[in-house]
Amino acid sequence: MNKYILGLSIVLNGILLIVLFGLVPFLLYLSTLINIFFVWFIIKNLNEMDDIREDLLYNLESIESFSDHLDQLHEMEAFYGDQTLQDLIGHSRRVINDIVDLQEKYYDVETGIETYDNDNEETEEEETTEAQE
Repeated sequence: MNKYILGLSIVLNGILLIVLFGLVPFLLYLSTLINIFFVWFIIKNLNEMDDIREDLLYNLESIESFSDHLDQLHEMEAFYGDQTLQDLIGHSRRVINDIVDLQEKYYDVETGIETYDNDNEETEEEETTEAQE
């Protein structure tokens, strides 16, 4: 209800400005309204981008935790050397690297990328996005 009253007030004030003062004050009024709308729109989009970034980081942490759990399971005596678990571990690492690539693409952040050699030993490499390019 308040939105309708506010909208009606804006329209009636615009009409009143045209009738009393002419076209130039109305255009100034209209420009002010458009600028206020764009500021609101930009703030809304920035807040949504922050939410998306937080969700992406949460998903990355969740998948890293899953990958660590798979590593621990694979190291148990009962499952050591199982090819299915080894393939699952490789797949989880590829998913983690894909998410890190998305994070680097859309956010100007410094991330640690985990790379694995054939013996499944972890090595850490620090890379910065766009700063070194």
